[in-house]
Amino acid sequence: MFRSVTVAAIVFTLLAFRTAAGQSPTPVTLTFDAVVGGKPVSCAERYADIGTTQSAIRFTDFRFYVSNIRLVTRAGADVPVALVQDGLWQTDDVALLDFENGEGTCASGTPELRNIVEGHVPPGDYASVKFDLGVPFAANHREATVASSPLNLTRLFWSWNAGYKFARIDLRTTGQPKGWMIHLGSTGCEPADGPSTAPIACKHPNRAAVSLTPFVPQRDVIQFDLATLLADANVDVNQEKTAAGCMSSRDDRECTPILNALGLGDDGAVQRVFRVRPAGSVRTPQR
Repeated sequence: MFRSVTVAAIVFTLLAFRTAAGQSPTPVTLTFDAVVGGKPVSCAERYADIGTTQSAIRFTDFRFYVSNIRLVTRAGADVPVALVQDGLWQTDDVALLDFENGEGTCASGTPELRNIVEGHVPPGDYASVKFDLGVPFAANHREATVASSPLNLTRLFWSWNAGYKFARIDLRTTGQPKGWMIHLGSTGCEPADGPSTAPIACKHPNRAAVSLTPFVPQRDVIQFDLATLLADANVDVNQEKTAAGCMSSRDDRECTPILNALGLGDDGAVQRVFRVRPAGSVRTPQR
């Protein structure tokens, strides 16, 4: 499933570790948590009161990519996190978070779990964190089958033209028991001569920019709340002649509340799905 780390990726990490002051980099681990309201995401659980119809849901997949991760000093300077190139979960500046375990309703997934991002930063006084939900354009429109892990997962890839599914959250709901999916990715990519055409631009990149403050690395947790993402969505219906759920299209009514919650909609709102909470009852990081 995964490919070994490339020599280029190793060089990228080593170069990123060098600091202007010549100081040794400081290891940093960012912990993520996925919840539905106050309940941890699990492939074995049923969750009630979801969305505008108070639907009941079960998961069949829950994975997403993050990239362009920065810690912000108290003086307001963005400092890139040089990711550990582990040959499995992280490559270049992209990391995969995985909250499905390949069991129960998630049988088509993978057994490995991952809720941390590991990297290095120069020593400093950091008070905020920023990152993108998604894959950078330069890495987004390549052939997944020859990419380094974790960008070699074809279930998280559409085509060269559309690129990766930045987030794949698949559900079974009361009204859509066969499946209601959220596949976030770029749309309107041009030229669009065919699925194997590499684009030069996308009208809707759909990379959600996340900025969280205050945030104390090694203590606080970055939490993704699916209940918030779906608060204004009706997961029990599907627009006629469209894919089940939301495939990131502006023409699909199911996508409007999803994109708005991620700060990608036309309402001008900032994202409200990710938030910070102090560590405490956080589950042990999965590796």
